[in-house]
Amino acid sequence: MKQKIWQKLNPNSNVVNNLAGKLGISKLVAQIMVNREITDFEAASLFLQAKLSHLPDPFLLKDVTKAADILIDRIKNNKKIVIYGDYDVDGITSTVVMYKFLQKLNADVSYYIPNRLEDGYGLNTFTLEQVATDGGDLVITVDCGITSVDEVEYAKNLGLEVIIIDHHHVGERIPDALAIVNPHQENCKYPFSGMAAVGVAFSFLMVLKKVVQKDSFFNVKLPNLIDYLDIVAMGTVADMVPLLSTNRIFVKHGLNQLKKKNRPGFLALANICGVKTLNDVTPSTISYKMAPRLNAAGRIGDAVKGVELILSDNYDEALKIAKELNLTNEYRQKLEAEIFEQAVEMVEKNELHKNHSCIIIASKKWHAGVIGIIASRLAEKYYKPTIMISIENGVGRGSARSIPELHIYNMLETLSHFLVRYGGHKFAAGLTIPEKNITEFKEEFDKLVHKEVHEKEYTDTLDIDAELNLEDLSPELVVAVSKLEPFGMNNPEPNFLARNVLIKKQNIINRSHFYWKLQGKNSSLIYNAIAFSLLDQKQMPVAGDKIDIIFFPRINNWNGSVSLQLYIKDFRFSEK
Repeated sequence: MKQKIWQKLNPNSNVVNNLAGKLGISKLVAQIMVNREITDFEAASLFLQAKLSHLPDPFLLKDVTKAADILIDRIKNNKKIVIYGDYDVDGITSTVVMYKFLQKLNADVSYYIPNRLEDGYGLNTFTLEQVATDGGDLVITVDCGITSVDEVEYAKNLGLEVIIIDHHHVGERIPDALAIVNPHQENCKYPFSGMAAVGVAFSFLMVLKKVVQKDSFFNVKLPNLIDYLDIVAMGTVADMVPLLSTNRIFVKHGLNQLKKKNRPGFLALANICGVKTLNDVTPSTISYKMAPRLNAAGRIGDAVKGVELILSDNYDEALKIAKELNLTNEYRQKLEAEIFEQAVEMVEKNELHKNHSCIIIASKKWHAGVIGIIASRLAEKYYKPTIMISIENGVGRGSARSIPELHIYNMLETLSHFLVRYGGHKFAAGLTIPEKNITEFKEEFDKLVHKEVHEKEYTDTLDIDAELNLEDLSPELVVAVSKLEPFGMNNPEPNFLARNVLIKKQNIINRSHFYWKLQGKNSSLIYNAIAFSLLDQKQMPVAGDKIDIIFFPRINNWNGSVSLQLYIKDFRFSEK
């Protein structure tokens, strides 16, 4: 594993002191906020409060009123509506919130989640033909559609109407849909474009509800949309969008709603993950435990299971589905481990990590459903933009993952003449490419990346927010730092540096993780610490060694016992 460069952040002390004084918060918390470039009082206050009333006006979304008016008209005329989702957690949760709300309006509504291997990403002509044959009138896409120019035209020729609700980047050509709700659109006045698709769908429902409330046709009791925020939080965290602005509000209140609502599907899923109650669910729990199991269904199984799980009102029924998802995830993990080993061998045998600016590898043996996860691991391992391509019947399906220095979607857009289709974000994208184009695409992509990100910039740094001696840890400090939650993309857990920490006891777990008992240099207190996946370092520490650690203190709930645990992000032997 490539050694990371430790970089201590040095924020302006005057700005830190000013923020701490005005907000009445600790200097440490103020320092972390300034490190996140939150420097003025108003922005910091909004960040800490994150009230629902701080959500931007959803009517600022381009086409949102037009889309609501069209949908209401079609419901009144008893048109058959099909919500067309995506097979990942964001797509599943987007589908659920739309479906639940339209059901409350007594709409003739159903949903369709494509199969990753059979249908591929986004709209496809075969499924649209099925929808038309089954008497469908209006297709509402969620978490897809913005790049489906030809497919939308095909739908129109079949007599289908299309409304697109999406959050992916908009290409040069825009589908000729009835209405498009996407904050990335040109001339969209919504102030935050970083929402997950479920956030866009929820914002649309905020508008739809207000429009419906003014219409005497609908004599129904409308749901409180706050009840849906746990679903919105699940999709938002899982899609790894920035946990700032709108997303921060959604997730903060969504986690609170998760604890209150006690939705059977989420409770069953949490229990399968070893989490006893929904009170213990954090963004980390969602990212590393719950979302992978929901995603596993879409990767190598049937993503409809995920929709059924969230919609379930019965715990026993939900638990059966959760167990299925867990088995699917176990198979996914086994498959992933095998392919990762093959991919690493391929990279290092051909020295792609040494001789190229990026890593692009392809095989006819790989399952298309798991290559995205492996591309992420390779990008992290070698700190290079990575594309993995699974080839079948002359067609490659690829997953691309990037590093902070490179906007991967923009790269694909530049080379779109090689591709059948593509879509995604700055850090992650998907693509379809004819097998015959792969070699030339590799060469051009590598040249483009080298030009965009010079080799000297490929430095994997670990930012340190502050030095913090273990003896200075206190419950009050941990509570103060928790005011910055929820942590996630663009608002990461703070990293603290402690020097000359003594390893009192060391255990190795699963041949890759350290479990330590640690003691600070000026304290007799012993702290539990876990260091995940740090065992492959060249030098192996032993009990009695002194190390410098980058860590974050978390409250650990296990079997009803609450304790402080240090999560170690990196370590080095202390200088003697």
